Amino acid sequence: MTDTLKPRIGPWTAIALIIVFFGAMEVVLPMARAAITPYLHPTTPRDTVAIRAVSSIFLVWAMFGAAYVLLRLRGQTLGDIGFGRPARIWGWVIALFFAALYGGGTLMGMLKAGAPVTTDWSFFRIAIALGIGISAGICEETVFRGFIMGQARDGGAHWIIQIILSAVLFGAAHAGWGGMSGHVQMQQLIGAMTATAILGLMMAIGYVAGGRSLTPVIIAHGIIDILVEPWLLLYAVTGGHF
Repeated sequence: MTDTLKPRIGPWTAIALIIVFFGAMEVVLPMARAAITPYLHPTTPRDTVAIRAVSSIFLVWAMFGAAYVLLRLRGQTLGDIGFGRPARIWGWVIALFFAALYGGGTLMGMLKAGAPVTTDWSFFRIAIALGIGISAGICEETVFRGFIMGQARDGGAHWIIQIILSAVLFGAAHAGWGGMSGHVQMQQLIGAMTATAILGLMMAIGYVAGGRSLTPVIIAHGIIDILVEPWLLLYAVTGGHF
């Protein structure tokens, strides 16, 4: 249901502002992390991953907050973009199928690379998997599917353009993975952007198929991240080791 507030900004302005906000956070957060890290005395790659995980969780919730503020400026609520909306059955089928396909494929890749997926059930593994899985599932789907696609629709974009825009922005938002090892690795950067763009495309399709309900894609995204974290972070930080 649309709020009774009069829109103060247009839909494309809202999209531009969320992009600008993300860009600002991508500058500020690394600076803050660099300033704080020496006081935390990280000694192992897992320590570094834990710090980056907390930073990532903060980032996605900040993005969620920014999207909420911009929605209010648009005279809208989270419900208008599918938060809490009942989903069509095809949304569930497609989102969970993609979760199994993408998550299972990534998990198999991690196993082949030597990640202790089946043997390590430490607090480190569980805390990061749940922290990132829950936070990314809720926040990234709200921002990149509900908010971006909703504003693009309000701006007159065809649903196919909405899906492509969501996927492209989602992939671009993960470009930072290319520099997690301390220096930019182009292969890792391109791989991360491509993989997340594909995931974004999958979730966008599930979002549309579900009648623009965020529930199936939030759960599917959360399942994927719970399965593959923190191994992807460890792989990125160490440049291919666990």
